[in-house]
Amino acid sequence: MRRSEKELTDAEAIEQVLDGAEWGVLGLVGPDGGPLLVPINYVRLDGNVYFHGAPAGQKIEALRTHSAATFLVVDAYAQIPSYAFDPERACPATQYFKSVILYGRLGEVKEPVRKAEVLEALMRKLQPEGGYRPITAEDPMYKASVSGVAVLELVVERASAKIEVGQRLNAGKRAAVTDLLTRRGCPADLRTLEAMGGGPASPEPS
Repeated sequence: MRRSEKELTDAEAIEQVLDGAEWGVLGLVGPDGGPLLVPINYVRLDGNVYFHGAPAGQKIEALRTHSAATFLVVDAYAQIPSYAFDPERACPATQYFKSVILYGRLGEVKEPVRKAEVLEALMRKLQPEGGYRPITAEDPMYKASVSGVAVLELVVERASAKIEVGQRLNAGKRAAVTDLLTRRGCPADLRTLEAMGGGPASPEPS
């Protein structure tokens, strides 16, 4: 990463980004050799990432052609308007964020019990309030569904993570941003203020 101050290296923080998002973008090598990007729900389980979908289609074709895969998750924070820094120039406008890119190999889970575990974990993530009968491979209500759905596993080999929450701002610009976010006060602004509070303002490079 070109700017080391933007690199997110804390494993717990990376896991929080992955566990907090509902969906990401799965990058595959398409059957024609070109890039294939798939927006998709997911769940992290036992250190790897899992997806589900139809047993036929582009993802499955891509998997059978090439197992290399990437997966991108972005946690978007507040948009920072240009006038927070300059009354005329548009260039300073930006958005704060955290992002994680996972690199690894994609494979298909075939074992029914493991498929059911993944699907149940996905339901717990996306519907934590419950309101459904837990998914098991032995349950007659789910047996055909578990058998018929494709469950894919991304075995993570490495991760790259980035954070931009104004780390390079000098004290004056940091104060201008925090004042704007406080006055604006929407949920994204409050989350951004919390993320910015992790460290003191640092001198801005010349």
